[in-house]
Amino acid sequence: MLNPMIQVEDIRAFDASLKRRIERYQEKLRDWLAPHRLTLAEARVHKVLVPMVGVYTPGWQALPACSWEYVELITHEGLVGTGEWPVDLPDASRQVIEELRQNPGRNLLGLELEEPLFMAWWDLVGQVLGKPLHKLWAELFERGFDPPDRVPMAAYTWQRFPDANGNDAVTFESWPEHAKMRADQGWPAIKMSLCAYQPEDHIELIHNVRQAIGPDVRLRFDAHGSWNFQEARRVLHAVQDCNIELAEQPINALLPQRFFPDGETIPDASRGSYQSEYYFRLMTQLRHEQIIPLSCHWWTPPIIHPRGASVQSNQWEPNWHMMQRYDAADVSSSDIWLGVWGFWRIYELAKFMGMNVTCHSNFEMCLQLYFRCAMTTALMVDQASAGLYLGATPRTSHPIDNETIQVSDDVIEGGQFDWTGGHVQLTDAPGHGLRLDPARLEKYRYTEEAVQPHRQYARKIYDHYQLDRPRRTTQSGWPKPSGPEHFDRQTYPYAVSHILQAQDTQDVDTQLNR
Repeated sequence: MLNPMIQVEDIRAFDASLKRRIERYQEKLRDWLAPHRLTLAEARVHKVLVPMVGVYTPGWQALPACSWEYVELITHEGLVGTGEWPVDLPDASRQVIEELRQNPGRNLLGLELEEPLFMAWWDLVGQVLGKPLHKLWAELFERGFDPPDRVPMAAYTWQRFPDANGNDAVTFESWPEHAKMRADQGWPAIKMSLCAYQPEDHIELIHNVRQAIGPDVRLRFDAHGSWNFQEARRVLHAVQDCNIELAEQPINALLPQRFFPDGETIPDASRGSYQSEYYFRLMTQLRHEQIIPLSCHWWTPPIIHPRGASVQSNQWEPNWHMMQRYDAADVSSSDIWLGVWGFWRIYELAKFMGMNVTCHSNFEMCLQLYFRCAMTTALMVDQASAGLYLGATPRTSHPIDNETIQVSDDVIEGGQFDWTGGHVQLTDAPGHGLRLDPARLEKYRYTEEAVQPHRQYARKIYDHYQLDRPRRTTQSGWPKPSGPEHFDRQTYPYAVSHILQAQDTQDVDTQLNR
């Protein structure tokens, strides 16, 4: 029997304490920055299109190449701040950059610029204060110890179609050897994206991967909400002998916009309704039925952003209605796009609630990955202590996901990181310490000429979508006719179908806590 009501008054009090501490930390940062001033000499925006290794497929995509935008803020004082955004630079960031061009005397170190300039802003802050970001944040948030400078990661793997030259496919048969290759490189964890094949086929695949990588490498997987409750229950019970570190988004959510005709007003279900509670109710039930830890983007713990508020503004509130009724996940998997303040706050809440923690990966290149590693080690790791644990949950932090390994190159100086060892080594360089490579920026510059061959190849895959182990049922559950599949729309929580200017229809219906 599920507990119909969980007491949350102590969580309310703790969250109020966190908000007071954030105000104090922000004031402390203002004091640190008060003696300094930086002004804009030039702002450069670069959009790049970089080929993937094989073809990017999660969410039933077919993306042979993906796009990112970078910003360089060159200051009159000689410092350069660099930031990375997946797919496209947000309109709010583009607008602020234009305003700074029109008003170049404005101080770039104002805290109001932290959100729209994000990584580039913090890069400048770290440089002007002479501190690497992970140490700056540890001091700012009064962590009381120097954070580790070596960050463990999970190698993200998924089914891949071969590239246009016939290389780098990952199939049902080759996946175990592909995972073993990563394990042999020293990665402490392997992650599997499990939405390509028939749900029950993943039972065999998980066992094969576990056998290939051995018992000591952690194994986790993400179904991306592509299984229904009955399928998730069958799969999870069938792989409990594989020592699974965590299962992410194992079941689907019912989202109201899928059920209403276009143009009709959709009720705000965030504070409680059948549709919004469906997912958390069944996740809670699934946790009670089996032993594999569950991870969830929505339950990190669940939060509500005020209407019109940006994700990074830290104006969100915990969803008290849901937290009082459900206990839906074991592992908090939040996202750096909550911003530094929100990221710290939600992880402190998760730990207070007894949850384990990890950091959600993004559509990212090495600059964003490095920034994410710095945030994670500064704000998520607890100081080691010997003896009895009193008042703190031991061993809560998991390695963080890395999907940057699926990109063929990078545009930073030196190119992509060396993945040998499966860790990112942070440096003592002030800021994040990474700079863009002009030659690589030019090589991968986003143009129609660069897009065209990738778009043509993607169209060929979509028109004859043939998995190496085809699904046996349709999305409705009926037996599927043999032969290639055809998708008239793709699903993914981010808008990515326009990367190749293909005008494909895409559902973007996942409202992540981020």
